[in-house]
Amino acid sequence: MEFRTEQLVALLATLLVVTGVHAQKVYRWVDKDGNVHYTESLPPDHEDTGHDVLNRQGIVLDENLKLTPEQEKPEKTEEEAKADEAGSLPRDSSGLPRPKPLYSEAEKQARMDNLLLLRFDSEQEIVDAMNVEIRQLNYDRGLLEGSRDSAKKSYRDHLRVAANKQRAGNAVSDEDRRQMKEIKSQLDQVNREIAGLDRREDRIRAEFQKTLDRYRALLEKYSEENPG
Repeated sequence: MEFRTEQLVALLATLLVVTGVHAQKVYRWVDKDGNVHYTESLPPDHEDTGHDVLNRQGIVLDENLKLTPEQEKPEKTEEEAKADEAGSLPRDSSGLPRPKPLYSEAEKQARMDNLLLLRFDSEQEIVDAMNVEIRQLNYDRGLLEGSRDSAKKSYRDHLRVAANKQRAGNAVSDEDRRQMKEIKSQLDQVNREIAGLDRREDRIRAEFQKTLDRYRALLEKYSEENPG
């Protein structure tokens, strides 16, 4: 037996307030469409969904209950606890154990150091590699600066034409205004791209500086371990 919200008064009058032959509890729950129901028992497909329990006087006794209690999570193993402390998850989304990393952080660093020493034979080679990338940036920057200078000249020419029209007592046409706005937009875009190249050059220099510092530290360590 099921009751809608508008039947609540009649429900409480017939089920909760009268004699002891009537129900001791009423369940209040919400279906998937958002409708509130008051019933003497929960539907089978709603027993594990949150619901409220009302007493004979219509007072809410318990809220957001589930007939089937949630299972307690098993205690973590020592390995899982260590993994949590290290900031990594021991299991993936399917619950299966994650594969252990092939190399430790120290081993990965050692491999990177070996590659660094194999790639470069001197500090100058590191500087030369950096300069190659910067020269490519400068080539791109030169193209953009040429476009910027051309846009500036075109914008000044359109401004001059508009000023001459105004001095002659003629109105500046909408087409003239549209062209100037378009040129100004192109000029702003070129300036943004040049600024992006500047930031990229800063990152390249910073990255190669880190590489150079690491290379020097490795050579110094090798010299200390192999004097003479």
